[in-house]
Amino acid sequence: MGKTKIPATGEGFLGEIMVHKISRAVGVVESVTVARDGWPPQIVLKLQDGSLKKGRLSDFRDPSGNERAKIAPA
Repeated sequence: MGKTKIPATGEGFLGEIMVHKISRAVGVVESVTVARDGWPPQIVLKLQDGSLKKGRLSDFRDPSGNERAKIAPA
């Protein structure tokens, strides 16, 4: 059974593999700023090369099978 993800608050996304919608960069969620008072949740995605992508949760999507295979298991 997988862990529960709550998109409205951003809870449960830490450690998940996500894809940046615009750049199609694939990485692992390193940190989550939980939403409150009407602000959307924000995440930091750590890419394979060590760089970071920051943005709102809506800027990212779940990976396809091919994109998931690009990330080496930890």
